[in-house]
Amino acid sequence: MSKTNTILLSLIMVCLSFSIGLQGQIGYLNPNLKELPLVISWNGDGIKISATGAYAKTTQFLQVSPSRYLEQTGSNDVRVLPGAGNTPVIIDLSNFFQKAEPTADASNTVVDDHRPRIELEMPKLTLSNYNEPNSFILDLRGFLAGDGYSQQLFLFRGLDVFFVATDNCANLAANANRVLVNVGHCDVKHVILKGGLLRLDDVDEKIPALCRKYNERYFSQSDGDAFVCLEDCKDDDPLALQNQNHVRGLVTKYNITDFDDHPISFLDDIILTKKGVGLNLKAKPLKPTKNNKRKRNKKTVYDAYDHYKFFPWYEFINLSFTKYMDENRLLIEDAYNNSYIFNSRVHFSNVELIQFFNELKALISEQVK
Repeated sequence: MSKTNTILLSLIMVCLSFSIGLQGQIGYLNPNLKELPLVISWNGDGIKISATGAYAKTTQFLQVSPSRYLEQTGSNDVRVLPGAGNTPVIIDLSNFFQKAEPTADASNTVVDDHRPRIELEMPKLTLSNYNEPNSFILDLRGFLAGDGYSQQLFLFRGLDVFFVATDNCANLAANANRVLVNVGHCDVKHVILKGGLLRLDDVDEKIPALCRKYNERYFSQSDGDAFVCLEDCKDDDPLALQNQNHVRGLVTKYNITDFDDHPISFLDDIILTKKGVGLNLKAKPLKPTKNNKRKRNKKTVYDAYDHYKFFPWYEFINLSFTKYMDENRLLIEDAYNNSYIFNSRVHFSNVELIQFFNELKALISEQVK
């Protein structure tokens, strides 16, 4: 058995399900996220995509491929014609973050240093798969007055982090890389887009260092560590093979199929990887039933429900963690109205875990560019 089996961990999750009816944005929005140089607005004539800030003054900042649904109405304004519907507007920012932002010279003339343009196009056919790497979907609904069924999809390419901000009267929800915004009952006429790329080259060193810090500061047992950093699994470590097999099992349970990702550290069934955090969420019976009585020296019996949820960094850095009711439970909220109750029984209190998660968020979000 792994040395982490000395740690008893149970997580009780209460999830407020993905719902279009929830209103407003709650929870935590990472302050390091910057606004993208684009704004999406609409009126009775349809949707407009415009460059903002210094980029609005550049020449042909938005590069549009010919399409029956995209019309260039200005050097940096594009209109999405009615009828596009489920055919997504593809907004490709893959090359956008390669150079510095444009600046103004002494004559107040904007200089963009030949920065790559943002490319817009629409496929001839509706795409069947939106689960592209480094991509996000914005599903905008209710933007045409009197037409509660109006819908337009936008596929953003080339981003590690993405966030949509708008008026609190809008109905917002998120599921994985898809953000739904319903403005059917609002006077708001635009959404603000935030996001960027993550510099993750040094997380292999920074995450283990953070784990060791919490092992040394808060973990009191003398027969091992709470967090196990995989780079410490040496050939001469008697637990090395068990640790490696345990992590292989976690990779399968969390369905981590990204070949660019790899585990860095783990705490029992919690896994930290290059691209996110996995939490094992279990429902534990509060009272034993007649057919399921717990006896002495028996393992804790769990319900069949067993949910291994993986939070990619773009979700994790926008979570908020607060103490909830007692020294074990904490409340987790995101900016799209999803909430969880996390019940920890490891040798870290919820306050200590909140500190760890907040430091981990800071570590990752400092890398946003």
